[in-house]
Amino acid sequence: MNSNFIIVMAGIALLLLALSAISSIAQSGAARGAKARWMVLVVLLPLLGWAIWLGKGPKRA
Repeated sequence: MNSNFIIVMAGIALLLLALSAISSIAQSGAARGAKARWMVLVVLLPLLGWAIWLGKGPKRA
């Protein structure tokens, strides 16, 4: 399998994870400032930000 294909697919998967985290953050009940900090974290560090949000972010009811 072509390594470029694998790299592109991994990039797309990472983008989808980041977008799902940003969507979840936007819909959360957190304060506006907290949402902004979480979004900056996810944008700057997509995989790590998503993982931290998954574990520590506000939970849905």
